Parts: sequence; structure tokens; C-alpha cells
Amino acid sequence: MKRATLFGLTLGLIIASPARTTLASPARTKISDRDAVRAIIGEGANQSDAALAGIASAIHNRGNLRGVYGLMNPIVDTASDALWARARRAWATAKSVDAAAGCKFFGCPTDVPWFHKHGFTAVKTIGQITFYKP
Repeated sequence: MKRATLFGLTLGLIIASPARTTLASPARTKISDRDAVRAIIGEGANQSDAALAGIASAIHNRGNLRGVYGLMNPIVDTASDALWARARRAWATAKSVDAAAGCKFFGCPTDVPWFHKHGFTAVKTIGQITFYKP
């Protein structure tokens, strides 16, 4: 019983890690435009258009929103119309331009230790957002 509880706790910590993603490659599912834009706003509301484009590309490259905190970030509900327009533009562009250089993972400066601990390599940084490959 203790072993099962410890396994569940460990799995929960991996899934809920600050890296906004897990190491597993879940099945690729279609991401709705609405959910993608919400996630982009929630992850990069205070970032430049270039950083929003990078976030959008990383989400597009990943193919799912599993572990993306921004989708549920309460700031999304109070975002300005201008920010919604910027995020929609970033998502539309990500369908044809990869601003994340093939990366599927991204994080802010406080996430750096987690990425290093798990062997990720930083590929590029735009503003405060760094994009990683395993």
C-alpha cells in the first residue's frame, strides 16, 4: 500500500512540475483555437509579440495542451481585447512559422532549475521565455 501511494505521489509531482509539461509524449490531439489562444495569453500575457509567437509555436509543435498552466490562468478572463488579438495572431502564425525553433517545451526564469535537472537543453530565449528540447 505504501509503495502504491509513493508511486502515485511521485507521478503527480512529475505531472504537476513547474515545467508546464511532462516528459511523456501523449497522443497528439487537435487543439481548439479558443483553448490555444487562452493558453498563449495565460502563459505570456506580459510578453512581447515575438515571445507570444514562440509560445504559440511550442504549443503547436507539442500538439496538445497537457501541462500548460496558461490554459487555466485566471488572468485570461480579464485580458484586454488587444491581447486577445495578439494571441490569436500568434496562434495563426504558428501554423506556418515555427518561432520556437522546433521546441515543444518552454518556461520562465523560475523554471530553469527544473529543466536543467531533467536534462533539457535551452535552444533560444525570447524576452523572459526560454525554449527547450529534451
